[in-house]
Amino acid sequence: MEGGNILNITFDRMTVMGDLSDNRVSLLNQLIKKYSIARENKIHVSDTRYHSYIRGKFLDDLVYFEYDRLKAKSFNTRNFRIEFNPNNLNSEQIEWLQKNVIPMLTDVGITRLDLAFDVDFKLSNYQFINVGNAREKSTVEFRNPSQQLETLYIGKRESDKMIRLYDKKVEQMKKGNEVDQPYWWRLEFELKRETVDEFADVFETLQIKKPDLKEIEKIQDRAMLYYLRDHPEEWAELGNSTKSKYRKMLREIKNENMTPLFKKELKKKKAELLEQLDGWFKNQYRIFEKC
Repeated sequence: MEGGNILNITFDRMTVMGDLSDNRVSLLNQLIKKYSIARENKIHVSDTRYHSYIRGKFLDDLVYFEYDRLKAKSFNTRNFRIEFNPNNLNSEQIEWLQKNVIPMLTDVGITRLDLAFDVDFKLSNYQFINVGNAREKSTVEFRNPSQQLETLYIGKRESDKMIRLYDKKVEQMKKGNEVDQPYWWRLEFELKRETVDEFADVFETLQIKKPDLKEIEKIQDRAMLYYLRDHPEEWAELGNSTKSKYRKMLREIKNENMTPLFKKELKKKKAELLEQLDGWFKNQYRIFEKC
């Protein structure tokens, strides 16, 4: 068994929505002006009789914010949102947000949460198999000139759950950063709306396996499974009976199953992740939220 290690599990991106009352919009403007937090050319302010709209970036462009009263009224949503990567903020910046921005809002809720797993093995060697009642999802992949997989998207961006995996080492090296380990891949779950509340159960409908395809007796079936391994987007082109046939083969043949490792490490990390959310919003946030 090749095996491997999970290096870290983090929340990689977060979208928070809430309501900013009319009498607090001026406080937001004062906050921007007082601290000069957002660059002048990155702030758009439109405040008329019909439309109040403010957007910009806090904290060295690390936190995007947007207030849109008209959009909220039209779509029956909350009028203020912020987006950020918690890993990019230091303790002082987190405290600033908690002290100056979050308290201005009511009906605060997390509407997007990205859960990231960093691993020291090649995720491109594995297949991501839906189990249970999970629907087959569309895939999009990007390969380098040598046809090696670098990025794979499973599911649609507008859906409640999308999975992506990519070669983090390649990404870092393209940015000029040195990486002293052979492999560094990242698996991310982009969770939206109701699925935010299910971050601890992401592997209940997904298995990560490396089947030993040499065990398949018929060469036609073996060739098809090799092809589907290298071109996962082609699963969507199969009929239901054919799809079920090959899914059954993958489940039954000898394989290296990494799912238990992911589930075990996530279970160990769950309490810490929940504590982070509690700490962020001082127990005033709500997950399991709609936009």
